[in-house]
Amino acid sequence: MVMAVPFLNALRKELDTELWAIGKESAIHLYNGLDLFDRFVPIYSTGLSLFLETASKLKKVGFSRSIALPHSFRSALFFFNLRVRERVGYDRNKRGFLLTLKVAESARLESTVEHFLKIADTLGIGRTIESPVLAVSPDEENKFDQEFINIAKPYAIMIVGAQYGPSKCWPAEYFSELADILIERHGLDVFMLPGKNERGIADKIYAGIKQKERADIMSMNIRDMKVCLSRAAVVISNDTGPRHISAALSVPTVVFAGPMDEEYTSYASPSTRVLLKDVPCRPCNKKRCDKGHECMMDIKPQEVAGIVGDIVEKKA
Repeated sequence: MVMAVPFLNALRKELDTELWAIGKESAIHLYNGLDLFDRFVPIYSTGLSLFLETASKLKKVGFSRSIALPHSFRSALFFFNLRVRERVGYDRNKRGFLLTLKVAESARLESTVEHFLKIADTLGIGRTIESPVLAVSPDEENKFDQEFINIAKPYAIMIVGAQYGPSKCWPAEYFSELADILIERHGLDVFMLPGKNERGIADKIYAGIKQKERADIMSMNIRDMKVCLSRAAVVISNDTGPRHISAALSVPTVVFAGPMDEEYTSYASPSTRVLLKDVPCRPCNKKRCDKGHECMMDIKPQEVAGIVGDIVEKKA
């Protein structure tokens, strides 16, 4: 939920009462170092057990307001079951009757950052920042150094998968070619950080890299990935979650927009360079390309290498 940080920042500065967050255990690592919440309640279960276990513990707290950031029916039902007096959120997925304050939908396409910030507008809360920011805590740094003693600067990170679908993925052979260029031309080690079910893509890319002794595939949780991204010389990424983490950490990030309408993820970011090709069929927003994938195939490794070269030289 990187894109929600500007809203959360505005909410934190407005409140003179406690602000609690409820979410997946891994999410707390994303927000560490920002001092956004007074307390974080991790959710370990799903389905009926979520209501029976977590809700029973929280009913006694007596929350005065709840904000359902996910658009799921379940998130609104959760707060309804807690009997929170004011329940705020977007009226989606047939959950409007569970909310007491509905955020108005925009008539035009808007970025996810703006989408969340409109909750602040609805609540009469002044905006504070317009783009996501993240931080790395000393504890996270120490744990990373203890576990990954062989990772040393300078290095580049490649985010090679995309949970959305294969249409968002830059060709594996292009990643391999780019990795060799970065190793040979700029002296960068190259690490891939595949997400869930993305190891196969990373293995294919690694197989195509000539200088394998300077490249590796690393499995990391969100906490360690955040630290690893924060120390990178550059991040080259498909249009997927980690790209927002690295940009919010002010790390130079090159992103392949591919088939998606970039308006969804548009926000002011001096750290982000979005690459796209103006082919007739984009943006299609499809999970799988039913044509020649020109929007990705036309972004060549040498073009990306030139951009990375400019970034590395400026940082030197």
